[in-house]
Amino acid sequence: MANTDKTADRATILIVDDTPENLGVLSELLQPHYAVRAANNGARALAIAASTPRPELILLDIMMPDLDGYAVLERLQADPATRNIPVIFVTALNATEDEQRGFELGAVDYIAKPIRPAVVLARVRTHLELKRARDRLQDENAWLEAELKRRNRQRELILASAGEGIYGTDAEGRLSFINPAAVALLGYPATEVLGRPAHETFHRGDADGPLRACLNGELGIQDCADRFLRRDGTWIDVEYTCEPIVEGGERLGIVVTFRDVGERQRYLAEIERKSNFDELTGLPNRNLLRDRLNQAIELAARDDEKLAVLLFNLDRFKNINDSLGHPAGDAVLRELAGRLLDSVPPGATLARIDGDQFVLVVPRQADSAGLARLAQPLLQTLAAPFRIGEREFQLSASLGAALYPIDGQDSESLLRNAAAAMYEAKAAGGKRLSFYTAAMNERAIERLETENDLRLAIERGELVLHYQPQVSLRSGRIIGAEALVRWQHPARGLLGPGSFIPLAEESGLIVPLGEWVLRTACAQNRAWQAAGLPALPVAVNLSARQILAQDLVELATSVLNDTGLDPNFLELELTESMVMADAEAFIESTRRLKRLSISLSIDDFGTGFSSLSYLKRFAIDRLKIDQSFVRDLTQDPNSAAIAQTIISLAHSLGLSVIAEGVETEAQLGFLCTRHCDEMQGYLFSRPLPAADYAALLRSGRRLALPEPARTANRTLLLVDDEAPVLAALKRLLRRDGYTLLAARSGAEGLDLLARHEVGVVISDARMPEMSGAEFLGRVREMYPDTVRIMLSGYTDLDAVTTAVNRGELFRFLAKPWDDDELLLTLRDAFRHYEIRRGHRAGAG
Repeated sequence: MANTDKTADRATILIVDDTPENLGVLSELLQPHYAVRAANNGARALAIAASTPRPELILLDIMMPDLDGYAVLERLQADPATRNIPVIFVTALNATEDEQRGFELGAVDYIAKPIRPAVVLARVRTHLELKRARDRLQDENAWLEAELKRRNRQRELILASAGEGIYGTDAEGRLSFINPAAVALLGYPATEVLGRPAHETFHRGDADGPLRACLNGELGIQDCADRFLRRDGTWIDVEYTCEPIVEGGERLGIVVTFRDVGERQRYLAEIERKSNFDELTGLPNRNLLRDRLNQAIELAARDDEKLAVLLFNLDRFKNINDSLGHPAGDAVLRELAGRLLDSVPPGATLARIDGDQFVLVVPRQADSAGLARLAQPLLQTLAAPFRIGEREFQLSASLGAALYPIDGQDSESLLRNAAAAMYEAKAAGGKRLSFYTAAMNERAIERLETENDLRLAIERGELVLHYQPQVSLRSGRIIGAEALVRWQHPARGLLGPGSFIPLAEESGLIVPLGEWVLRTACAQNRAWQAAGLPALPVAVNLSARQILAQDLVELATSVLNDTGLDPNFLELELTESMVMADAEAFIESTRRLKRLSISLSIDDFGTGFSSLSYLKRFAIDRLKIDQSFVRDLTQDPNSAAIAQTIISLAHSLGLSVIAEGVETEAQLGFLCTRHCDEMQGYLFSRPLPAADYAALLRSGRRLALPEPARTANRTLLLVDDEAPVLAALKRLLRRDGYTLLAARSGAEGLDLLARHEVGVVISDARMPEMSGAEFLGRVREMYPDTVRIMLSGYTDLDAVTTAVNRGELFRFLAKPWDDDELLLTLRDAFRHYEIRRGHRAGAG
C-alpha cells in the first residue's frame, strides 16, 4: 500500500440532513479527507447507500420529514447489502432514551449538534478504521477458509492416489513395487524403475546415509530427512521412514514411506520473507530494520564508532495518491526504492518502514559533515522526473538525521529523533536535511503541554481580551475597537495570539475559544454602554474552522440575545482565504448576517486571491489592508501600489477601508493623502485591557492628523547624505521662496514624500544603503507626477545611464553646481510639474 494514512484512502462518506446549512458545514469539514456524498432526505439516502460504490460510513440526522433517521437506519439494517455500513447519528436530540433507541437499532455512535470539527473528524476516522479492520478480518477468514478447502482437496487427491509415496525393495535393494503417489512425486513410470537398484536410482549411488544403512541391515525402523532425485534431474526435499521387511528372522527387503516437504519449507520461507521484507519494494521492513539497527548499534559500541540513522520522507506524496490513485503511488515508491538503492553506500541498510518513509542505517559515520555529503545523492535521486503514464512530475523530500551515540543509544530513540529532525526539515519547507537537536523534542513536548494547558485555560478563565482602538482618518476620533485574545498563562505570563492561536486551529480548540471571544467581547461592549461610554462597535475575528463547525448566523443570534448587545455594534472580521474557500456559501451567509444588522469586514485583504466577480456580491461593509503592506508602503512601490488599489477598489464598491499596523507618521501621511478611511496601530495605541480602553474613551483623546498638504508646486525635497551640501542648497534656494524639505537618506526621503505633496526632488547619486538611482526609481513608481533631478559629483557614463534608466530623470546636474543653472532648472522643473498635473486633472 502506497500510504498508510487512512484519511488518504478517500473513503466515501454519506451525509444525510434535511438542512442545507448542515450539509454544507459537514461537507466542507470532510471533503479535504474523504469522498463525500450528500442526501437531503431519507429516501435519497437509501438510494445512495444501495448504489455503487457504497458508502463506507453514514452520518445521519434524526429529525427529518417523511423518513426520519430511525426509519432510515431500520431499512439499512434490513438490507443485507447495507447492513454492515456503520451509521453515526448527528443530532440535537440528547435524551438518554433517544441514544438507547439508536444503539438498539444498530447505530455505532452519536455526535451532538452543534458539531465540533475535532470530534467529528476523530469519530469518523475511528469508525472507518474499525470498519476496515472488520473487513480485513472477514477477508482473511474467507481466504483461510478457501485455502483450507483447497489444501483439503489437494490432500484428498493425494490420498486417493494411494496416499504418501511408498516403494519397496528386495534383499538386494532392487525396487520391487512403487505406488502411484511415489510415481507422481518422483516422475518415474513404474515399468521403468521396477527391478532397478533403489539407492542408485534415487541417490545416484551415494554410499552414505540412513537409506544405505537400512538396506545393509544396520538400522531398524528409522525416521529420516533427505533429498530424493527425480527423473528430470531435480531434487525434492523429503521426510521418510525406512522399515525392514523381516520374515522368519530373515531380512527380505525394506519399505520406504516418504512425503515431499518442499511446499512446507517454501511456505515457511515465504512467511519469513514477508515478516522481514516490504512486499511493495522488496526492501527490509520495520521488523528487519530494527534487528539490523540493533546489531549495528552493538558493533558501533564495541568498536567505539558512530552510527547514522537517516529518515527519508517525500514532500506532499499524498497529492499523488489523491490525484492519480494508489497504483500510481505504488509505482512511484517502487521506482524511488530502486533509485535510493543505487545511492546507498556499501554496508548500509535501506528499509521502507511506512508509506513513503524510508530509513537508511549507515555504520562508521564519523560526523555531521560526512552525513551531509551522504545525504546529497539521496536528495538528488529526485532530480530526474517520475513518469506515470502520460504524466511527468518531480518530487522533493525531507531528511532527518540522528547519530549514535550522541542522539540516542538504542534503536527506538534513534528512529524517534531522526523522525523529529525530518519533521523539522518538512516544517522549514522540505527539500533539505535537518540534524536532530534536543530542542526538537523539547518543542514537541512543549507543544503537547501547551495544547493541554490551552484546553484547561478556557475552563479556568485564563483567557482575556485586549481592545485595539480604531480611529477615523477624517476626524481623528475613536470609532470602535478590535477584540484581540490574550492568554494569561499561570507560568509563562501574558501570551500573545501568535503563541497559541495556530495550535488552537490545528487542534480544533479554536471553536470553543472563538465562541468565548465573541461572547466576551459582546458582553463587554454592552457593559461599556450601560456605564455611559460612547456606543461604538467591537470587531471580532472569526476562524475558518468556526465557520465550518458552526452555523454562524445561529451563533451570532444566540450571543446577541444572551448579551443584550444591539447587532449594530458588532462587526465580524473574516479572512480573505476563508471567504474564497466557498464563495457561494459565504455570499448567502453574509446576506443572512446583514439581515441581523451585523457589520462585516474582510481581514488581511490583498494577501489571498479574491475574485472581483465575487467581491461585488458579498454583503460586506469594510476591507482591511493587511499590515504586511502597511509596514512597507512608504518604502516599497509594490506595497504602496497594492494599498492604493485596495483603497480605490473599496471606494468604487461603496466600502470603507481600514489599515492595520500603522506605526509611523509617514505611514499615516501616506494613508491620509490616499483617502484611507480608518486606521489602527501602535501609532495611536497598542491593544489595551478593557479598563484601559474604557479610560481612553472617557479621555476623549484623538489622533493628531497631518496638517493640510502644502502647495506641491512650491515644495522641493532635497536628499543628500552630506550635511554641508544640504545647508548650501537651502541657502541658495530659500531666497526663491520654495518650501524646502531635507533628508539625509533615500529612506528618510520616502518618509517625507509619504507625508507631503512634493513637486520636485533633487537627489545625490551616491548615498549609503540606497543609491540615488534606486531612490529616484522608487519615487517614479510611487509619485509619478513628482519631477526628479539628480545632482552628483560623479559624471561617469554608467552612473548617468543608470540614473536616467531607473529614475526617468528630468535633469542630471554635476557637483559643484552652477547656481544660476540650478535655479533655472528648478523653475523649468516646477513648470513641467504643473503641466503634468494639469494634463492628469483634465484626463480625470
